[in-house]
Amino acid sequence: MLLVVGAAVPEHAVQTLPEAVDEVLVMPASKAVFRGRLGSLLRIRRQSEDLTLFRRAMDDALTGITIASARDDQPLRYANDAFVEMTGYDRSEILGRNCRFLQGPDTDPDPVREMREAIERGEGVTVELQNYRQDGTPFWNHVEIVPVYGPSGLTHFVGFQQDITGRVEQARNLRQYEQIVRAASDPIYSLDADLRFTLLNEATAELCGRAPNELTGEHVRSVLGRTHAAALSSAILNLGAEDTPQTTIETTIRNAEGRDRRFQTAVAIRPASEFDGVVCVSRDVTSHRERGYRLSVLDRVLRHNLRNKLHVVLAQVEFIREASDDGVVRTSAAAIERVTAELLDLGDTAREFHDTLDPNSTDHVGPIDVVPHVDHVVEEAGLSHANGTILANTPEEAWARAHGSLELALSELVENAFEYGHPGVTVVVDVTVESDTVVVTVTDDGPGMPDEEREVLAAGMESDLKHTSGLGLWFVRWMVINSEGSFDIRDNDPTGTVVELTFPRTEPPT
Repeated sequence: MLLVVGAAVPEHAVQTLPEAVDEVLVMPASKAVFRGRLGSLLRIRRQSEDLTLFRRAMDDALTGITIASARDDQPLRYANDAFVEMTGYDRSEILGRNCRFLQGPDTDPDPVREMREAIERGEGVTVELQNYRQDGTPFWNHVEIVPVYGPSGLTHFVGFQQDITGRVEQARNLRQYEQIVRAASDPIYSLDADLRFTLLNEATAELCGRAPNELTGEHVRSVLGRTHAAALSSAILNLGAEDTPQTTIETTIRNAEGRDRRFQTAVAIRPASEFDGVVCVSRDVTSHRERGYRLSVLDRVLRHNLRNKLHVVLAQVEFIREASDDGVVRTSAAAIERVTAELLDLGDTAREFHDTLDPNSTDHVGPIDVVPHVDHVVEEAGLSHANGTILANTPEEAWARAHGSLELALSELVENAFEYGHPGVTVVVDVTVESDTVVVTVTDDGPGMPDEEREVLAAGMESDLKHTSGLGLWFVRWMVINSEGSFDIRDNDPTGTVVELTFPRTEPPT
């Protein structure tokens, strides 16, 4: 606002004008003076509007912006809201200080020195360093410093700061993952949308007998074979059709030595808006599969061929015992008959527990009411062992996720307690329903289980020096593991053994 007044207006009246008046022009004045004065006010007004716009843009910017004086210790003259929020300091704690107050115990001195030397030269610089918020929390700061020059030379430095903690941590994790992948003994590799190698670890290169850089860009078919490539293509199509993140295939791959090896490969689509390839993790299961085949043959021999032979032995022993009047011969025949019967029982146990041998099998696992199975085992044991006592403490129902061989396992535990207990042994079966589990406890007051046998069962493996005397407790342990439960053996007070089976609790089926 330009106030034009006549020469007769008193001077004190002009001095007390409202703030809205920007300038006073006393007339008479020439047209040139009038135009010049008015033009000057308009220019100042436009510059003020521009400065206001720039200030608002800086205040509202998402990136931290600071302005420091180039003089003395470069004190901060301005800090926008983003900088205040990023650092956690009040503006009153920021202005007038050098930005070094953001440094802390783990701040790398190299980028700090690089900034200081650039400022001394009056040059721009960009660094990344660890800074600290007002509460002591560390963060990674991407800092760009730009010098500002005026007619008299260097006047200010403008700083741009961005919190890149997430990006730095992601890069650090990525480097760790890369190290893990490279050090892994299993082949791990990435294929693009055309099934060409983009990344691979040393194990993949060793499998193929070629250097990693030679395999990059090669099609998986030319490296790992047509069968593997076809299985991969089929798996990728299934992943897309079923909208699942991962699947597993099993194929035969010929290694660098020309030997066919069986590999199980987990295939996962790389996360992207459009399909751009897969990540594969392979494991050589040749030995595992071969061991399984051989165990299958051994299992058949033990469960069928050996059983038939033992029946022949029993028949011959019975013939010898009936045909001979010699007491020594009849005693030896009875001993052979007893041992043969024990071997047959062992074979029967192995056959009955066959489904529990696979630790990954869940085909026979489901909701089971434990109570009727316990009642049945207790009832049969009471009829079979008149020289002992068996008791049960059970609720009305106790639904657990358990293997279908639960009753057989409980029967093994009870029979084991009676077999190795003293005459008149007392066996108690308790069923307890807890918040997430169902606990079955078989307690006896017999002589107790040898420490060595208990250690073997707790360790889950036998050795030449330490082993158990039978299969029964092993099968109980495997049944519980297949049920995703736990198995524990401890001493009873004052004598005897406590075997505790814990199963996941579940709701009864609808």
